[in-house]
Amino acid sequence: MLIRIPNWLGDALMATPVYENLKDFEEIILFGPENFIKLFEDFPNTKILPFYKGDTKKNLEALKDYKKEKGLLLTNSFSSAFLFFRAGLKERMGYASDFRSFLLTKRVKPPKKKMHQRDKYLYLIEALGFSVVNRELILYLSEEKIKRAQKFLKELGIDSLGPLILIAPGAAYGPAKKWPLSYYRKLSEWFSKEGYPVLIVGGPREIEEGKILSEGLKGVCNLCGKTEIALLAGIFKLSSLLISNDSGLMHLGAVLKIPQIAIFGSTDPDYTGPLNPRAIILKENLDCSPCFKRTCPKGHYRCLKEISPERVYEGAKNILQTQF
Repeated sequence: MLIRIPNWLGDALMATPVYENLKDFEEIILFGPENFIKLFEDFPNTKILPFYKGDTKKNLEALKDYKKEKGLLLTNSFSSAFLFFRAGLKERMGYASDFRSFLLTKRVKPPKKKMHQRDKYLYLIEALGFSVVNRELILYLSEEKIKRAQKFLKELGIDSLGPLILIAPGAAYGPAKKWPLSYYRKLSEWFSKEGYPVLIVGGPREIEEGKILSEGLKGVCNLCGKTEIALLAGIFKLSSLLISNDSGLMHLGAVLKIPQIAIFGSTDPDYTGPLNPRAIILKENLDCSPCFKRTCPKGHYRCLKEISPERVYEGAKNILQTQF
């Protein structure tokens, strides 16, 4: 079965129970964004196939050997269904959304009731007749990836058996999901004074933010844009605590079940919260939140600003004290 996985890292991680359940029926091919598809290469009975955004010709070429496969769309877009149609896949399954029903051979109406994004993915495959045995998020990481991460940390002067704090200040959705950078800077300063090693993690978009959070601070290192996703997963696995916004890296922490503090602004943890028993979710219950907007319609960002650095730091210290 060829599975078109979601375009966003967080969504692709929330869909991991789909991969876990379907891999036991038959070999699956995960078809998704080239920048993070390698993250899933260690799943048993699974192959990966990169999707190239904006390059239809290249994608059709990649799909030419899969015409006899069943195709499952975890994406909701018309374009993703049209690509499977043009590629000639014999079965094309997915949600009846974005005016694409006529392109699908098996279609499911989206659920009307409110549910977590993970459960929405599982609802789809259950409606298609597949049994769901495991609902837990899961990510397989090879021993080689863990050893590579240990070596990387050692080169930074960090003992992988000791405390390690990760701070992920990014959120691709927009500023209404991003806790103030000045608050993250305070955390970096306090952790530095306490002697905790801190890694600022993110992609190329967060390089400047990483500089601001690490500049002049002993033991705080900016890794933004410097680690590919598989290495980063290994580092996450070895870490003691992740502090982040509602983001893809928040879900990476959740799927690996590491201790984490997740800060929510314009979004709702009932839909996209970290599915991790070791997660602490911080959210202000304001009349205007959640608004699900990229930027604050009122311009005040109170849902984020009213979560103080002191509150996050206190929670972090409590987590760390239980480990060391």
